[in-house]
Amino acid sequence: MSDPSGAPPPPLPPPLPPTLPASQPPKNRGLGWFFAVSGAVVLLLTLGCMLAVSGGNLFSEDAGLAFVCGSPTLILGGVFLWLGSRRLKR
Repeated sequence: MSDPSGAPPPPLPPPLPPTLPASQPPKNRGLGWFFAVSGAVVLLLTLGCMLAVSGGNLFSEDAGLAFVCGSPTLILGGVFLWLGSRRLKR
């Protein structure tokens, strides 16, 4: 029988791919700008519609309806703006 200590060592694992350093920004920032601009436009249009529905007075009787109907769009615009700013920070 052959000596087990003479067996070749197992092969080394493949090297890890190089990672980007934390200080280097990502190459494509277009998606971040898209989210940021889209969120800002949605917020401005929603606020304009809310002002139009309430007759320019956000404390009128119709303002409650404007806030109830406009709140999902305000949330969507805020989330888009948040995603865009977060993506542009990286």
